[in-house]
Amino acid sequence: MNLKWNSKMLTAFYEIKEKDKNFKKIFDQFGLPENRAIKKNFESIAKIIIGQQISTNVAKKIYEKLSQNNMLDEEILSKASIEELKHFGLSTQKSFYIKNLATLSLKNQIDISSLDKLSSKKVTDVLLPIKGIGEWTINNFKIFALQDVNAWPSADLALQEAVKILTNLIRRPNQVEMEKLGKNWEPYRGAAALFLWHFYNKIKIKSSKL
Repeated sequence: MNLKWNSKMLTAFYEIKEKDKNFKKIFDQFGLPENRAIKKNFESIAKIIIGQQISTNVAKKIYEKLSQNNMLDEEILSKASIEELKHFGLSTQKSFYIKNLATLSLKNQIDISSLDKLSSKKVTDVLLPIKGIGEWTINNFKIFALQDVNAWPSADLALQEAVKILTNLIRRPNQVEMEKLGKNWEPYRGAAALFLWHFYNKIKIKSSKL
């Protein structure tokens, strides 16, 4: 079954485009953000960890290799060696991070499937102490898996670049500046982030065709 944006997220899209004309501009040109909802499970967090600080294409290839070889099964992953995981393109650190997460999940020290029952702050409190899971990973999981309409990954470079282009800034805003900007879009920052990624992906495709 394909996942879809839920009613809260869909409502947030319409609210944010009324709140800020820049999002209406994106909507008028490119429509609503494409469906990128993912399951609220171990594999989804692992996928986000894999994508940390590397290009989308490289992350996709590594994820696909692991998936095709059933290496994202928690039981199999927890028993795999770091060296074995590195053969799939993972760094030593990321190999440890996803292996450790699999072990915690198997031991019921974290219940990923029930995170949607917690407040946004509590989700952060549960995930942040786990090695390899920082604010960026948590906020991405909140947006794509938990469909948190106000999560805000202010450190994301694509978001920063999208804001720069959309608002005609001379330079890309840093994380502190993005946090300030995000306050203008509360309580719909997650929807704003999805619009900005949507915009950035569309203009990237457009420029590659020129």
